[in-house]
Amino acid sequence: MKPKVVLIGVGRFGKNHLRVLKELEKDGLCTLHGVVDKQVETLEKIRKNYDVAVTTDLEVLEGDADALDIVTPADTHFELCKECLKAGKHVFVEKPLTVKYAEARKLVQLAAENDRILMGGLIYRYNPAVRKIKELIDLGELGKIYYLYGHYMGFKDPRQEVGALLNAAVHHIDIYDYLLEKIPEEATCSVAHFLGRENFEDLAVLFLRYGKGTVGVVESGWLPPGNYRDLTVVGSKKSVTSDLSKQTVILHDIHMEKKDGTFNAVDKGSSSLNVKFEEPLKLELKDFVESISAGKKPLADGEEASRSVMIAEKALESARLKRSVKIRESK
Repeated sequence: MKPKVVLIGVGRFGKNHLRVLKELEKDGLCTLHGVVDKQVETLEKIRKNYDVAVTTDLEVLEGDADALDIVTPADTHFELCKECLKAGKHVFVEKPLTVKYAEARKLVQLAAENDRILMGGLIYRYNPAVRKIKELIDLGELGKIYYLYGHYMGFKDPRQEVGALLNAAVHHIDIYDYLLEKIPEEATCSVAHFLGRENFEDLAVLFLRYGKGTVGVVESGWLPPGNYRDLTVVGSKKSVTSDLSKQTVILHDIHMEKKDGTFNAVDKGSSSLNVKFEEPLKLELKDFVESISAGKKPLADGEEASRSVMIAEKALESARLKRSVKIRESK
């Protein structure tokens, strides 16, 4: 089965989805069945340049499309996904899955009831650098994981419907979920609203505690100059640093050695690991269409996507209460 996919939303990041879906179509993995957007002028350009059907409404749901790729503002995700799943369509939706955990769980349940794939845009699960780091962790190369920390931030237009946590920090929240294969037990978060938008934080610093003492730290926001997409994992045997955008991984052969009651820092040098650069978005959407064709679960399904929303929601609760909060996953 070669699924027919309709793209809903072709704004800033939606243009990348359009390009990748056409590449996957060329590879014989799917058919770009149509494009939906509110901007008539944009649709007309797409119709001419890509020779694809375009529309300003969701009438395609009544047609023979198999799947919908939703790249719209976060506060529209719940209603759009619900409508698509009820229509019997497989759904890919960009992160965050929804802006509320309760809504995310409803979508997961709806997908199960209709036997449809619901996949969230957890793109860093498809980043070759992240996958290399997971391979090292799974092989025990790093030893016990002490802590992970990273930044997802840089100067850009603020999102109008979500703050830094749901827009940016969710990436590292999910990376930690993927690498550790567990959710945190406790969240402590502090936020700031420099632009005066009370409901949408411009800075979020998140501290997550996992079982067996492991800690995860994330800093996110859209005010600092530059573009930061980095990850460090500190282990008892070795550590790694990564520029996620460049997909580089450096292995540091360092550890603390205890001798006669004293700890000594042992540094045996660092080495750059071989990582084949690939476009994560293409790997992600390829997994989506191949999962539909093969009837299998994608790497980033609705369960994983809903967990990232849950943890972000708990982080916001921590910031509001000005204290740590326990995280208990409930379905």
